[in-house]
Amino acid sequence: MELDFKSRFDEIDRVDGYFRRAPEGIWCFELDSPLDTSLSLEEQCRRLYETARLTHCNDTMARLYGFHTAGELKGLLLKEIISPTNRLNILGIEEFIRSGYKTHDAESEEIDKRGKSRFFLSTALGVVENGFLLRAWGVQRDVTSIRAAESRLKRTIALESLLTKLSRNFLSVEPGNTNEAVNYSLQELGKFCGADRAFVFLYTHAGLTISNTNEWCAPDVEPRMHLLQNLPIETFPKTDYDTIRNKGHLIYESLENIPDTHVTLRNLLERRGTRSLLVVGLSSGEEEFGFVGFDSVKNKKLWTEEDIYILRLVGDLIVLAFDRKKREADLNDFYERMNHDLELARLTQRSLVSREFPSSPFYKIDSYFRPFEKVGGDIITYIQHETGVIDILFGDVSGHGISSAMVSGMAVLSFRHHARTGLSPAEGIQQFVRDLKPMVVEHHIAAVWARFFPLEKKMVYSYAGHPPIVLFRGEERLELKGMNLPLLIFDSIEYFNESIKLEKGDRLVFYSDGMYEVFNSEGRILDLPGFQDILAQHKELNSLEEYLDQVVSDVFEFSEGVFGDDMAMLVLDITG
Repeated sequence: MELDFKSRFDEIDRVDGYFRRAPEGIWCFELDSPLDTSLSLEEQCRRLYETARLTHCNDTMARLYGFHTAGELKGLLLKEIISPTNRLNILGIEEFIRSGYKTHDAESEEIDKRGKSRFFLSTALGVVENGFLLRAWGVQRDVTSIRAAESRLKRTIALESLLTKLSRNFLSVEPGNTNEAVNYSLQELGKFCGADRAFVFLYTHAGLTISNTNEWCAPDVEPRMHLLQNLPIETFPKTDYDTIRNKGHLIYESLENIPDTHVTLRNLLERRGTRSLLVVGLSSGEEEFGFVGFDSVKNKKLWTEEDIYILRLVGDLIVLAFDRKKREADLNDFYERMNHDLELARLTQRSLVSREFPSSPFYKIDSYFRPFEKVGGDIITYIQHETGVIDILFGDVSGHGISSAMVSGMAVLSFRHHARTGLSPAEGIQQFVRDLKPMVVEHHIAAVWARFFPLEKKMVYSYAGHPPIVLFRGEERLELKGMNLPLLIFDSIEYFNESIKLEKGDRLVFYSDGMYEVFNSEGRILDLPGFQDILAQHKELNSLEEYLDQVVSDVFEFSEGVFGDDMAMLVLDITG
């Protein structure tokens, strides 16, 4: 039963003393008349805003709103404290009603006595009797600083993302499309910084004139670039050029800040509709190109250090782009020479990577090779002796590109020389180190040297840090034993021969780590067991060409066509 009038206020006084020093704001809203909880959600919200009155709060609550004592805040209606037009507040009140007149950490945006927005988290509990809401008690804490920090963090992340996007755009654009990249950057920068116009002015006619070469305008802002071509260099006062040269930037917060002696500049900005201006100089070494800047047309704007920082960074990108454009002919010549050299390297490497193998009734061999770049460092080569015995070298040079291809070429030449002398695989690998160590500094080689005896159906092999050869025999899948360290990393490493007796129907698969160190769009790696499962899934295919195609296709399906290393495989079938 409701306490009588005096008893209720005695209770409030006791609560007031208890919570007076609480660090959170504590409040109680009483309704002018009890609220029928059977009314519609919209009607209940309306009546809460119109009739709920703050009857009790502590001084902490008052300070949250910019007051000194609770007495200054008491008696205000809910609508006078919490704006009924703010969507966040409306959702909070609706949630209070839907949840049975209670909420936990509901967020609201409110205005303090100085007119500043503040954000609060409130926990509230309503008092309901006989189907009527009488009052609500609550605890409230200020999270404005947290929301401000979150906002700054979000803006910083957005700025980093924007600058990364613009940098990549400038780096990837063809020199002939530099203007498009500049225009795109001005658009994105203008939007991000809240400018009405972003522009570039460049010195023309050997520095005697200046022209507006690039411009972006916000909606409802009229372009002016066509009116600002080949202006006399004196249009901008010498003191402004000196300021840009010495400080790196120039700011006019208002046209009133322009000295009376700068009549021409004032008239120019008035024709542009400019109310505030920020420009940053464009220069490379001793050479000055012009400047990039922002206009505020609709309102005066206070330009921040962040605006200057962003303009400077993008100004540097624009300078690089213009500089690149000037050197377009030299770059094209360089690209042509580089492509020519890469093509020669590719043809040279093709001669060192075996794709054609001997025909025999006792075995079949086929291979697959795809470099990460135009040339790569994977090794697939063999020597067939007069006796029919075949020596196979399968390996992977660390890194990519021309330097890796050069090392692989040296390794192939060393292999072909020593295989003919009859050295065992382990002895031949030891000889690799003696041949290549003096010449190779920054690379290492993971390889396996295998000697296959077709008539005896036997293979002798020696590992040097290479993934295990996989043997499919009937329903079995075996990894050939014997691991060791890669070549050229450590001195005085001893390598050993291993051997295996083979049977008709056996299939041996050699592969580089580029076949299984691939990732999908979710960041999951295929890994070695996953790749070996793919190998096993298609082992019944008799055609080695079909087998290789299907395995490679499954790998690319997993990685969605993306690969990050040279990819190589060799398959040996025992057929007789």
